[in-house]
Amino acid sequence: MIEEYGGEPSIHESSPDNSDTIGCTHIVSNTINFLAYDLACKAFIPVVKPSWVHTSLIKRKIANPRQHSPDPRLFLNDVVVTCGDIPEGDKDAIIGGVLAKGGIHSSRMTGTVTHLVDLTADSDKARLVRAKNMRVKIVLPHW
Repeated sequence: MIEEYGGEPSIHESSPDNSDTIGCTHIVSNTINFLAYDLACKAFIPVVKPSWVHTSLIKRKIANPRQHSPDPRLFLNDVVVTCGDIPEGDKDAIIGGVLAKGGIHSSRMTGTVTHLVDLTADSDKARLVRAKNMRVKIVLPHW
Protein backbone atom coordinates (compact mmCIF):
# COMPACT_ATOMS: atom_id res chain seq x y z
CA MET A 1 0.00 0.00 0.00
CA ILE A 2 2.84 2.39 0.83
CA GLU A 3 4.53 1.76 -2.52
CA GLU A 4 1.25 2.19 -4.37
CA TYR A 5 1.03 5.77 -3.08
CA GLY A 6 4.66 6.74 -3.76
CA GLY A 7 6.35 5.69 -0.53
CA GLU A 8 9.37 3.47 -0.17
CA PRO A 9 8.89 0.89 2.58
CA SER A 10 11.88 -0.75 4.18
CA ILE A 11 11.12 -3.81 6.28
CA HIS A 12 14.09 -5.01 8.28
CA GLU A 13 15.48 -5.44 11.74
CA SER A 14 17.73 -2.74 13.16
CA SER A 15 21.45 -3.22 12.94
CA PRO A 16 23.31 -3.29 16.27
CA ASP A 17 24.49 0.30 15.84
CA ASN A 18 20.95 1.47 14.83
CA SER A 19 22.37 3.45 11.89
CA ASP A 20 19.75 2.17 9.47
CA THR A 21 16.97 4.35 10.94
CA ILE A 22 18.54 7.65 9.91
CA GLY A 23 17.49 7.37 6.26
CA CYS A 24 13.78 6.96 6.92
CA THR A 25 11.05 9.51 7.57
CA HIS A 26 8.76 7.35 9.74
CA ILE A 27 8.92 4.05 11.59
CA VAL A 28 5.74 1.98 11.67
CA SER A 29 5.51 -0.25 14.73
CA ASN A 30 2.93 -1.50 17.22
CA THR A 31 5.41 -1.10 20.06
CA ILE A 32 8.28 1.07 21.27
CA ASN A 33 10.24 -2.00 22.36
CA PHE A 34 12.89 -2.11 19.66
CA LEU A 35 16.56 -1.16 19.61
CA ALA A 36 16.29 1.95 17.44
CA TYR A 37 13.42 3.62 19.35
CA ASP A 38 15.62 5.96 21.39
CA LEU A 39 17.68 6.88 18.34
CA ALA A 40 14.50 7.59 16.36
CA CYS A 41 13.25 9.91 19.11
CA LYS A 42 16.57 11.74 19.24
CA ALA A 43 16.53 12.12 15.45
CA PHE A 44 12.88 13.32 15.53
CA ILE A 45 11.76 10.39 13.39
CA PRO A 46 8.11 9.68 14.27
CA VAL A 47 7.30 6.17 15.42
CA VAL A 48 3.69 5.47 14.49
CA LYS A 49 1.19 2.62 14.63
CA PRO A 50 -0.03 1.02 11.38
CA SER A 51 -3.26 3.02 11.79
CA TRP A 52 -1.24 6.09 10.77
CA VAL A 53 -0.77 4.66 7.27
CA HIS A 54 -4.49 3.97 6.89
CA THR A 55 -5.51 7.39 8.24
CA SER A 56 -3.03 9.14 5.97
CA LEU A 57 -4.43 7.33 2.95
CA ILE A 58 -8.02 8.15 3.90
CA LYS A 59 -7.16 11.84 4.41
CA ARG A 60 -4.94 11.84 1.29
CA LYS A 61 -2.25 13.64 3.30
CA ILE A 62 0.14 12.75 6.07
CA ALA A 63 -1.78 12.34 9.33
CA ASN A 64 -0.56 13.80 12.60
CA PRO A 65 1.85 11.24 14.09
CA ARG A 66 0.93 12.29 17.67
CA GLN A 67 -2.44 10.60 17.28
CA HIS A 68 -0.85 7.31 16.23
CA SER A 69 1.96 6.83 18.72
CA PRO A 70 2.52 3.30 20.06
CA ASP A 71 4.04 4.78 23.26
CA PRO A 72 1.85 3.65 26.18
CA ARG A 73 2.83 6.78 28.13
CA LEU A 74 0.86 8.83 25.60
CA PHE A 75 -2.46 7.25 26.52
CA LEU A 76 -4.54 10.25 25.40
CA ASN A 77 -3.39 9.92 21.77
CA ASP A 78 -6.98 9.33 20.62
CA VAL A 79 -8.26 12.49 22.32
CA VAL A 80 -8.90 15.84 20.64
CA VAL A 81 -10.07 18.29 23.28
CA THR A 82 -11.65 21.72 23.15
CA CYS A 83 -12.62 23.88 26.09
CA GLY A 84 -15.90 25.65 26.68
CA ASP A 85 -16.65 28.44 29.13
CA ILE A 86 -13.96 27.87 31.72
CA PRO A 87 -11.34 30.27 33.15
CA GLU A 88 -8.21 30.85 31.03
CA GLY A 89 -5.85 29.43 33.66
CA ASP A 90 -7.87 26.23 33.82
CA LYS A 91 -7.90 26.00 30.01
CA ASP A 92 -4.12 26.31 29.92
CA ALA A 93 -3.69 23.59 32.54
CA ILE A 94 -6.09 21.22 30.77
CA ILE A 95 -4.51 21.80 27.36
CA GLY A 96 -1.03 21.30 28.82
CA GLY A 97 -2.04 18.03 30.47
CA VAL A 98 -3.72 16.70 27.34
CA LEU A 99 -0.74 17.59 25.15
CA ALA A 100 1.72 16.06 27.64
CA LYS A 101 -0.13 12.75 27.49
CA GLY A 102 -0.37 12.57 23.69
CA GLY A 103 -3.67 14.31 22.97
CA ILE A 104 -4.40 17.27 20.74
CA HIS A 105 -6.13 20.58 21.40
CA SER A 106 -8.51 22.34 19.05
CA SER A 107 -9.59 25.89 19.78
CA ARG A 108 -12.70 25.43 17.62
CA MET A 109 -15.44 22.82 17.68
CA THR A 110 -14.59 20.68 14.65
CA GLY A 111 -15.54 17.22 13.50
CA THR A 112 -12.31 15.81 14.93
CA VAL A 113 -13.04 16.92 18.52
CA THR A 114 -13.72 13.98 20.83
CA HIS A 115 -14.11 15.79 24.19
CA LEU A 116 -15.51 19.14 25.28
CA VAL A 117 -14.29 20.29 28.68
CA ASP A 118 -16.90 22.56 30.19
CA LEU A 119 -18.48 23.57 33.50
CA THR A 120 -22.02 23.59 32.16
CA ALA A 121 -24.15 21.98 29.49
CA ASP A 122 -25.53 25.42 28.61
CA SER A 123 -22.41 26.86 26.97
CA ASP A 124 -22.35 27.70 23.25
CA LYS A 125 -20.15 24.73 22.41
CA ALA A 126 -22.24 22.30 24.48
CA ARG A 127 -25.42 23.49 22.77
CA LEU A 128 -23.73 23.03 19.39
CA VAL A 129 -22.77 19.46 20.32
CA ARG A 130 -26.36 18.65 21.25
CA ALA A 131 -27.92 20.51 18.31
CA LYS A 132 -25.76 18.74 15.73
CA ASN A 133 -25.88 15.43 17.62
CA MET A 134 -22.08 15.27 17.54
CA ARG A 135 -20.24 12.28 18.99
CA VAL A 136 -18.42 14.43 21.55
CA LYS A 137 -18.17 13.64 25.23
CA ILE A 138 -18.84 16.64 27.47
CA VAL A 139 -16.66 16.35 30.57
CA LEU A 140 -15.94 18.47 33.64
CA PRO A 141 -12.48 20.06 34.04
CA HIS A 142 -11.41 17.58 36.71
CA TRP A 143 -11.90 14.73 34.21
